[in-house]
Amino acid sequence: MSLSSDKRALVLGCGGVAGGAWSIAALASLEQQLGWDARSADILIGTSAGAVLAALLAAGMPVSRLLASQRGEAPECLWDHDTATGGALPPLPGASFTGLPLLRRGLRREVAPLTALVGALPRGRADVTPFMDLIDSVVPAGEWAPHPNAWMMVVDRDSGERVALGRDDSPRMPLNLAVCASYAVPGWCPPVRWQGRTYLDGGIASPVSADMLLGTGVREAVVLAPMASRHPDAPRSPLAKIERRVRRYMTAIVDREVAALEHSGIRVIRLEPQADDLRAIGFNMMDPARRRQVFETALRTTARQVEGV
Repeated sequence: MSLSSDKRALVLGCGGVAGGAWSIAALASLEQQLGWDARSADILIGTSAGAVLAALLAAGMPVSRLLASQRGEAPECLWDHDTATGGALPPLPGASFTGLPLLRRGLRREVAPLTALVGALPRGRADVTPFMDLIDSVVPAGEWAPHPNAWMMVVDRDSGERVALGRDDSPRMPLNLAVCASYAVPGWCPPVRWQGRTYLDGGIASPVSADMLLGTGVREAVVLAPMASRHPDAPRSPLAKIERRVRRYMTAIVDREVAALEHSGIRVIRLEPQADDLRAIGFNMMDPARRRQVFETALRTTARQVEGV
């Protein structure tokens, strides 16, 4: 089976350093085996690490360059994969909370439990300058990408609602700030304040936000979900077991969103980490030391998944 010629969307989910590496491998497999250029997607949705990739694709960067960057072969590599995200652990957090309004909404059952709990985490203090510089290298500072439908998913700290930055009904924010807002991992990166509102990583509400495609008229959705896995491994490490528990929670969200798309008549092509990928990832999606192994493993596992498309 191949991709159709209908209106198509690409959904790039959250997943930190490991998720970004895995997603680039998946994009390469789709391009190499199906001949599909991800930049041609009619709608691009990115969450957290997926927002970084969505922004680059929306600006016209080819998958071949993303692939070369992962391999350290890009002639002008604008991203240091080993240092740009700050390492495997976050800097010492600030004294304030990420978002107490979310915690209060959680107590009233107005937001999901995970969304509420992250509000109690300390405010992240990681330096997001590398993200700003990366986006500014492909899109003029203060502007948005030329792609007509590139959406960066964030969560409004006060309302708990998801916001698709870049969509016509959302606040007009520069692309560099929108990417930083979508990557504002609680306890790791600082929230982004814009026009009186504060925004956090969209992944605290949904790892992919594929359901945002409902009612858009797309007929096909390619969903890359680094934080979901229907074929998990059996780790022995206590920390890895905790990560897999969170992953099961995220997988259930993706399952519901994909089911909603399919029920509406949208064909979904869903790729996600397999057991081999999870063994390469370990328990810390932010660990740059595992990035290359995750990437190389994903080149094999995503190729096998695409063969079944």
